[in-house]
Amino acid sequence: SGSNTFTSFEQDVDYDNFKSFEVEYDNENDGMEAKIEDERNNQKLRGDEAFQELQNRFESFKFDQTTSNEEVIKEVLDSFELDDNYKKFDLEIQYSDGTEKEYQKSNS
Repeated sequence: SGSNTFTSFEQDVDYDNFKSFEVEYDNENDGMEAKIEDERNNQKLRGDEAFQELQNRFESFKFDQTTSNEEVIKEVLDSFELDDNYKKFDLEIQYSDGTEKEYQKSNS
């Protein structure tokens, strides 16, 4: 587990004032791509720096492809220390066994 859990992790959490928190992580055979954009704190990480940061978060995750959507969303928000006053939460994960799941939630 840990770093081998996901081949792809794409997250987009939208907040008021068009601020968002985005994660792009792809770990394919031909290479690895990692990016974190946090518009609320004006922070952008790419490459190794983003990868390192994501590794640490991913290793704290306890969920897998059988975990309920609610639980996954809660765990991800906690791990990235994100407020749950978001407008929209959208996460797509491809697990290393090929399972693809999408986790979506809106707060009006």
